[in-house]
Amino acid sequence: MTTSDEYEQHVLVTGGAGFIGSHCLDFLVSKYPQYHFTCMDSLNYASENSKKHLQNVLGKPNFTFIKIDLVTEYSALEKFIVDDFPNTQITHIINFAAESCVDRSFQNPIFFVKNNILCAQHLLECSRLLLDRYPHLHREFTFLHISTDEVYGEQGVHENAKENSALRPTNPYAASKAATDLIVQSYYYSYNLPVVMIRANNIYGPRQHNEKLVPMTINKLHLFLQQKNHDVMLDKITIHGDGSQKRKYLHVYDFLTALDLVWKKQRKNVSASSTPRPAGPQVFNVGSDDELDNYSLVKHICNCFFKKKFPSRKFDDSQFMVFVKNRNYNDARYSLNYDKIKQIGWMPQISLDQGINELINDTFE
Repeated sequence: MTTSDEYEQHVLVTGGAGFIGSHCLDFLVSKYPQYHFTCMDSLNYASENSKKHLQNVLGKPNFTFIKIDLVTEYSALEKFIVDDFPNTQITHIINFAAESCVDRSFQNPIFFVKNNILCAQHLLECSRLLLDRYPHLHREFTFLHISTDEVYGEQGVHENAKENSALRPTNPYAASKAATDLIVQSYYYSYNLPVVMIRANNIYGPRQHNEKLVPMTINKLHLFLQQKNHDVMLDKITIHGDGSQKRKYLHVYDFLTALDLVWKKQRKNVSASSTPRPAGPQVFNVGSDDELDNYSLVKHICNCFFKKKFPSRKFDDSQFMVFVKNRNYNDARYSLNYDKIKQIGWMPQISLDQGINELINDTFE
């Protein structure tokens, strides 16, 4: 571990070996060479049980990796954040650590609730203990918690959830995240912990696990290309129910610029003695206006894929899809009002069409 005077700030990123967390580390480690970043991750299936997604930052002087299970190894976590503070100097925490697959949450709800809540609870408790021991850190410490739009539950046709909208989760994953958000909120009120939450639309991009719709679709199209016979797709793209459920899609790189802006604002606010304490914890919705139902999204990906690979050949979209039993409950629509973050200067830059085409191009390289 680096000594305390080598870097201006020391940042702990939890869940950093997965899809979004690893992109966050790529971005921040490069942008802030004067900061030191420590990644904690249990290296589960979402990270392919390895540090594969961290190849861009492994070996960088301002990066350290620690393999740890935040649920079962609380003592080690407390020792690192609190007891070893004179050496580790952690004053910023960005928490991505969570299981995020809705389908898996239906199969094992107890695990999801236990894992997602305790990951955050243990980090919050260590943060509380740290600030109790070093009260002067209140003007430096930040806790940025990454949540999801699913905590708001289903939105009507013309509805867009605002940051102060009621939390109405409808599946075990969303409920575990909503419960965590409330615990994060309680630490703001009860212990004056400087927390901020980000809730984003469906995020997609490179490194996303194939259990998610976008990478699953592209992966199965590549498997189709490997078939000798291209008349019938052997492993079809599965769509829950009738595919009418609508989602809005945000590219991971757009999410990172939003996160950086929110984190920068948070750091500025805690260090300014004249800034009044907000009445409640700050929440920022991060969204986009690229909305498609699941069937239309798969169809769009197929069209983009075959336009590149077989520009002169026409395919029947129906041959690539199979409609399977719907989820136990499948929200008809998620949608966010993200005016608040737009007011501080953020807007998404990568359209869904651009993002999908770039993903497809990357898979052909």
